[in-house]
Amino acid sequence: MAEQSPLFSSDSEFEDEVRRIARQLWPSAEFDGAALRDGRERDGVFVTEEMVHVLECTTSRKKEKAETDVKKIAKLVGQLQSGHRTRGAKGWFVTLGEPTADQRAVVEKHKGAIVACSYDQFRARLIDARTYIDLRRRHAFGSLRDPETGSRVDVKYVPLDMMEVATAERWSAERAAEALLANGKLLIRGDYGAGKSTTMRELFMVLSACFASNQARSFPILLNLREHQNQKDPVEALERHARNLGYPNAGHLVRAWRSGYATLLLDGFDELTTVGWVSQNKKLRDLRYAAMELVRAFARDTPPQSGMAVSGRPFFFDNTKELLTALSLGGEVTQLEMGAFGEEQAEAFLRACSWTGPVPAWLPARPLLLAYLASKRFLKDIAALDAGAPAPVAWDALLNVICAREAEIEAGIDAGAVRGILERLATRSRAQMDGLAPITPETIVEVFRNVCGYAPDEKAMVLLQRLPGLVPCPNDEAARRFIDVDLVDAARAGDVTRFVGDPFAQRPSDPAAWQCSLGTLGVGVVALQLSGLGMAPGKYHVALQQAVASDYGLLASEVVRVMSDSGKDHSGATKAITNAFVPSLELSEDGPNLAGIEFRECMFTCLELEGQVSAERAPRFTGCYFGQIDGRIGERDLPPIFDGCMFDGFSESAATNAAIMSSSLATGAKVLLTILRKLYLQRGGGRKESALYRGLDHRDRRLVPEVLGLVASAGLAAKGRAGDATIWMPIRAETARVRKILVAPTTCGDVLVADCSAVD
Repeated sequence: MAEQSPLFSSDSEFEDEVRRIARQLWPSAEFDGAALRDGRERDGVFVTEEMVHVLECTTSRKKEKAETDVKKIAKLVGQLQSGHRTRGAKGWFVTLGEPTADQRAVVEKHKGAIVACSYDQFRARLIDARTYIDLRRRHAFGSLRDPETGSRVDVKYVPLDMMEVATAERWSAERAAEALLANGKLLIRGDYGAGKSTTMRELFMVLSACFASNQARSFPILLNLREHQNQKDPVEALERHARNLGYPNAGHLVRAWRSGYATLLLDGFDELTTVGWVSQNKKLRDLRYAAMELVRAFARDTPPQSGMAVSGRPFFFDNTKELLTALSLGGEVTQLEMGAFGEEQAEAFLRACSWTGPVPAWLPARPLLLAYLASKRFLKDIAALDAGAPAPVAWDALLNVICAREAEIEAGIDAGAVRGILERLATRSRAQMDGLAPITPETIVEVFRNVCGYAPDEKAMVLLQRLPGLVPCPNDEAARRFIDVDLVDAARAGDVTRFVGDPFAQRPSDPAAWQCSLGTLGVGVVALQLSGLGMAPGKYHVALQQAVASDYGLLASEVVRVMSDSGKDHSGATKAITNAFVPSLELSEDGPNLAGIEFRECMFTCLELEGQVSAERAPRFTGCYFGQIDGRIGERDLPPIFDGCMFDGFSESAATNAAIMSSSLATGAKVLLTILRKLYLQRGGGRKESALYRGLDHRDRRLVPEVLGLVASAGLAAKGRAGDATIWMPIRAETARVRKILVAPTTCGDVLVADCSAVD
């Protein structure tokens, strides 16, 4: 009886695969294959310059089958040896499973002329995949490292949901592996520390298990793209990868990839940089495109019968169109988005970290951050903070808590000094676009001296070695970098606050060298701190004037964003901000008056226009580039505040909101969808309550309070305050549920839709 295999549905399919391997092993005989000799069909005859190879393949484990096949091989090998005097001849008896003792005994009679081997052994001549897999398991997987030491770690995998962007369906690692084995192409996106490397490792493990159990013909190759800076050629990258692992046959790895025997996993496209990254902002798109050359080459040259997955951060590019173009991933790619832990997942993860307490809504449930906070025993302090606080308030308080803890441990240095050191280091980390530039030991000592006024002694050096929030860099254990993007964003707010308070003071770091702008959280922390200081409106104007006069375009743009967030009007002469990279700016019909501010040749990742923005109260934009405009559907829909600008894309939010409001849904359900879109599909950690009323007519606005109450009761949003404003924050762990509601409100079956439909 033939051996059953999940790999092959028939004997002929098995024979075809063995011949395909043979053509890769003996490329000069690529056009050879099955042949008729002496009136009998032979599974394979391959003639090379030095040797003639004769193949017989079988899925049978019977001795009788071996005797028949070996007799055929021996006869033909003898004939070929006399007919090809300049070549040798060799026979191959290839079995699906390990040859039995009886089968080997039959072949042993022709020792030297015929080799008995299993399918795995024959395939291993092309690539020793099992050795590669073993070596790869011992090598680090992306950012999956111990947060204290930076060393490679093996942690238990807690399943992370991946959501298909097009359908809002949840994917498991097993489903993703199945798609890859079916030659699928996956793009996996997630925030820094969201578990992308953990998930890619799990994909590697699942695919390796499938290969080991003969459920898959291909084996996984996983590259940490951060180890391949400035490489453009896939062959060079695979050869470097082999050397990094200590794999002896780099050429075999290349051959296996080219021949379709590998499933390719590329982790961390956002960690590829290129020479000239700090050039003018208007060239940033071109630089990002150039940095992705290696990924594009892999996408272009990977055989169509091979699966491929690429992972990275979602906002590395301005929009999805730019991302797909830069990576050369066509329309067949499936986009998956990593969400934060759900409540049960976060609890399971933290139990593994010996923590059973609650996690507040404002704290991102990212595995890397949670693991660090648990290891440093900060979670108990976090649990004592206001769980309903807006993110800027909570993060500002968290920084005070962790700095106070460090000051208690190290006598002689107060909490304010510890925070000042962290804030200055966060500013230094702005030397890279991702805001996570490596911080050398020399920089840490320099910053300590700048903040404290004296050089660190031995006791202070101990503190500097374990500063909270800093971990070893993956490629330089002596250097440090911040563990989380929100933590560093909150910390880098400090120097901006100090600048607004005293714009003429000597700067410890040159703002002209900054490459990374404050995020929405950082802007919120600056606004909070300045409000607490009772900063007079005139201070903002003086700070903006000094930033513009000093040609600090990035810093000037941040002052404007803080004014917008704080509701501070601009007054005085026109201030022209040039060559700034602005991740986001919100202009609304009831926002502050920012007339007199002009952005020239600046680059905006996203500009959000809420409601009927007045041209008389808005800034002007001259020669600027916009990655995306939210709240408008095209250039004709824009207010007359743009001159010579480029627009890469417009969100569908305005059109979608109009479609929602004109649909046959109940009015309460329509209001629910518009609110959820604003909370979950637009950038930022929260929305002012007033923004949730915009775009609705007076009849629909009356339903907003009751619908918001239902949203809060369903655990999809939390209410807080920031100054005089009421803030609504999305619960990111519920993103998958919200996406399902937005994609199919009438068929999702969610009770919240029914409850809101009943509101009148």
